[in-house]
Amino acid sequence: MSAIQLHRVIPESSSETYLPYQSVDFLIDSKGRKLIKGSIRIEGSCQASVSVGGDRITNLSNVKIENHIGFHALFDSFTVETEGAGVLENLQNYGRHMNMISRSSNTSDDLLSSQYVAEGRGPVAQNGNYVLQKVADNSFISTRTTPIGGDGDSSVDPSFSIRPSVCFNRAAGDDYSFSKNGFIRVSCILSPAIQALYGGAAAAKDYLLTNLALRYQTREDDGTQGVMMMKSYINVVSSVQSTSTTVSARVPSKSVNGVAISFIAQSDVNDGSRNSYELQNLPQWENIEFLFNNSLNEYLTYVVSDQSDALSKGLEAMESAGHSSVSSKTLKGNKGTIFGLKFSEYIDLSNQRFTTNFKVGSDSITNNPMDCHLFFSTLLTM
Repeated sequence: MSAIQLHRVIPESSSETYLPYQSVDFLIDSKGRKLIKGSIRIEGSCQASVSVGGDRITNLSNVKIENHIGFHALFDSFTVETEGAGVLENLQNYGRHMNMISRSSNTSDDLLSSQYVAEGRGPVAQNGNYVLQKVADNSFISTRTTPIGGDGDSSVDPSFSIRPSVCFNRAAGDDYSFSKNGFIRVSCILSPAIQALYGGAAAAKDYLLTNLALRYQTREDDGTQGVMMMKSYINVVSSVQSTSTTVSARVPSKSVNGVAISFIAQSDVNDGSRNSYELQNLPQWENIEFLFNNSLNEYLTYVVSDQSDALSKGLEAMESAGHSSVSSKTLKGNKGTIFGLKFSEYIDLSNQRFTTNFKVGSDSITNNPMDCHLFFSTLLTM
């Protein structure tokens, strides 16, 4: 068995600090090696404050990130491209998708695992506040009143190490050969502070990241490149703002096997006191209708009019996307709502429109419209 090597790369155009909305690019290239699937991680440290240029976050400030996704909340989107194939995926509204996965899959006990603690996740909402606070410096000795090496604060910024849900971390088959396929570029855009952080008194919260780096593992290249299959998703955002709303989308993928849907009130999206990743219910809905053509070009219509059936089909869609531990009991316990539909086969949606009709039984939706996020699960092959 060939030796495994651990690699660490810093961002292209590296900086001492990285701010909300900033784009960060990582170049992965190890000639003569193969990327081990599932091994990509992003690490760094976070400085979060209650306002722009304000005090650091404490228990009293009550500013938090979504506890079910931790520091994933600071990443708004990911793009993955290779030298040979170009752009493979463009993951929009990444934090919301991660919250849909976690709240349908992870109980409070699950989030106590060390793999999730490293990502800043925790079983209760207040964990989202604790992980943003400064932590004791390892060099500090309890018998001293200052850190070793000089005066000053005896604490440091909290650090994190997340495993981003990019396609190479959701792969099956052979490992990626750099010699045959060229480099990989992983690009991300950092989330707006008002989206990533919530709670507290001030509306304008802030954060910055330092020491950003990407780690990955490789093995020796065996000179071959077998088939690689990777799970991904495509996000479509629309709004439900009338008693009868139609969402029609052309999804640029030839291999789609389901769609999972979550909602949030538009008034809550940019409300600094509210969690912008909440999985809210569509109030007083009467039915949801899905219309599309299957692989035989047969026009199919699915109508869902029962809450439990809608949730069941939403979880089936999540499961078809590769998240095998989803559970209706877990989703209910985590106070989340996910609708959707699992397809019986992989369907080409690139040359047709996928239509979803929402019928709501109250015109109150016109005064409080909701954003509707559709996540289409796709399969990539190389």
